[in-house]
Amino acid sequence: MALLWENLATQLDRVRATNTVSQSSVSTTTTTTTVADDPSDRRRRLETALEAIKDSGNAMMIESLKAAIEGRQANLNLPELPDGIAKF
Repeated sequence: MALLWENLATQLDRVRATNTVSQSSVSTTTTTTTVADDPSDRRRRLETALEAIKDSGNAMMIESLKAAIEGRQANLNLPELPDGIAKF
């Protein structure tokens, strides 16, 4: 268990080090950040993703993307869990 915590701490240190570099590069290009936060850009990316997977047959993914585009929560009909799982 200690090894897991050590690995997690190492990964967090790497992320923090990478995040510091990213913040300095973001501060020099503020226009890129404002463009990335544009809601119409998000909608366009969601619609592109929907077009890409619509023939896959993955009904849950399609419903999730449609819900995200429409700004609502997805209506997923998930199967009931077996009784054995509830015991744990």
